[in-house]
Amino acid sequence: MISRRAFVASLAGGLLAAPVACEAQQAGTGSWGRPWAPAKHLGPGTSYVVIEGNPNSGPSTVHARYPAGLTVGPHTHKSAEHIIVLSGTFLIGWGELWDPTKLKAVGAGEDIVIPAGVAHFSATREETVIEVKMAGPHSIEYVLEADDPRR
Repeated sequence: MISRRAFVASLAGGLLAAPVACEAQQAGTGSWGRPWAPAKHLGPGTSYVVIEGNPNSGPSTVHARYPAGLTVGPHTHKSAEHIIVLSGTFLIGWGELWDPTKLKAVGAGEDIVIPAGVAHFSATREETVIEVKMAGPHSIEYVLEADDPRR
């Protein structure tokens, strides 16, 4: 099995082919000119913008931007999430152990539902923007404390 560090290193060759992000994203704003805020719970370089609702208190929709080469360790959420890939490719795997052989590509225009309480992990090869519709307040619990970028 390849480690997360080795997986990220293997992505370096493909970074030059990554598509250019839309002008609004490069300018530091998301949809409707709202600023992107850091998403420290997902790792360095990630950001999000709230589209509707309040992710701290109830149902909401956010756009999340992941940098090229990001890996997010196995984690769970207390409420279900419906993800639509807006640009790039979102790689997702299921389980409590990081295993890049389990990563499945979800491309722009495709969607996936992550049930509440189901452990999963993710990665990106290129900058990727997703829309996340959450059924309830946002929460993230990492399986391994060492994977939590807030620590």
